[in-house]
Amino acid sequence: MKISTSFLFDRATERMSTLQNQLATTQTQLSVSKQVLSPSDAPEQAAAISRLHGQINRQDSHSKLLKTTLNRYQAEETALKSGNDLLIRLKELGIQAANETLGTEERKTIGIEMGALRDQLISLGNTQDDNGNYLFSGTRVRTAAFRSDGNGHIQYQGDQTPTQVPAGVERTVQYTRSGTDVFQRVVRSDGTAISFFDALDQMIAGVNGNNTPDIQQGIGDLTQMHDALNLSLAQTGSDQKVVQSQLDVLTETALRLKSTLSEIEDLNYAEAVTRMNKEAMALEAAMSSFTKISSLSLFDYIKG
Repeated sequence: MKISTSFLFDRATERMSTLQNQLATTQTQLSVSKQVLSPSDAPEQAAAISRLHGQINRQDSHSKLLKTTLNRYQAEETALKSGNDLLIRLKELGIQAANETLGTEERKTIGIEMGALRDQLISLGNTQDDNGNYLFSGTRVRTAAFRSDGNGHIQYQGDQTPTQVPAGVERTVQYTRSGTDVFQRVVRSDGTAISFFDALDQMIAGVNGNNTPDIQQGIGDLTQMHDALNLSLAQTGSDQKVVQSQLDVLTETALRLKSTLSEIEDLNYAEAVTRMNKEAMALEAAMSSFTKISSLSLFDYIKG
């Protein structure tokens, strides 16, 4: 009788312990909204979840980089469009100043506006992004692209080191741009080359000095400057399209991965609540049975 009673007690206790663990597991699943609480519960499922989380994190990291790149391109585009407008206005003023009917003072008045436009172009060349990085300094993003050397000559302070970021399968786009690529030097018909801002300064000096040949030369220089800046603007626009296209691909891929992860990882609330109720009822029944068994065994012991 002692062996039989011990056996019944052990079986009942084991049954209640199992049911309590099952109920506690279901309640925990409901509290965290996850199917797998620890890798040991479902090793293969846990491995799949870990792999999917890793893929999603890589996708998110790449997306953040491309979004930063896109923001940079948009800032570049704004600066280049403004620069384009300034060059158009400079050329209009140059053509106006080339008119032989204008006197010295009239040309000086035009020269004042041209000087202001030149300063605005320098400011655009030193445009910074949202993080305070200079857009046209190459990789020297903490250094202003253009500065005066003290004698009035504008010098480029950045570098020409290209930086690429991945934008698709075996495809990259340029991340940093050199100021000398955007504000390119001018190559004249005699083969001499002169920097962007030196060419502007010579033209402005010609206007202020009433020197028609220098003004005419400046008009030709401005055509080259405008073409080079437009080329940079077109490149920025093209790169934006590439980056946006890749961002769209990454977004779709991330949605698919997250959907797959949800199927494996997320809890089915309706099923879990139903299961919890069943487990609670089973535990209650087991505890009731245990109480009866305990009472019966004690009564038999006293009777005996």
